[in-house]
Amino acid sequence: MTQQENTAELMRLIRENPELPILPFVDGEIPADDGGYWLGEWGEARVDEFLLPNKSEYYLFKSDDDVFDALERCLPYEEYEKLPESEEECRPLYEALPWTKAIIVYINSL
Repeated sequence: MTQQENTAELMRLIRENPELPILPFVDGEIPADDGGYWLGEWGEARVDEFLLPNKSEYYLFKSDDDVFDALERCLPYEEYEKLPESEEECRPLYEALPWTKAIIVYINSL
């Protein structure tokens, strides 16, 4: 998508979901300097659900649908080790995680 299309999509999502927080995810190349400002551009924007397990810096997105990765990152080791091996049996626990719905927007480097 072009910069203009990405911006239009972000504005549409904001109009349709004014109650949702907006989470900007900045490309690592942008802040990789010691100071100053960097020029970026709007990337993909979408509505998704996320969580930040155990105060880590690694965000999980519900749309990734990685049941075992999310449970492993969110549950204590002892609890995770006792889970059934079937994704189907674990899905209710995955769905019950404290997901937060938001508009996710990527800020890309130029």
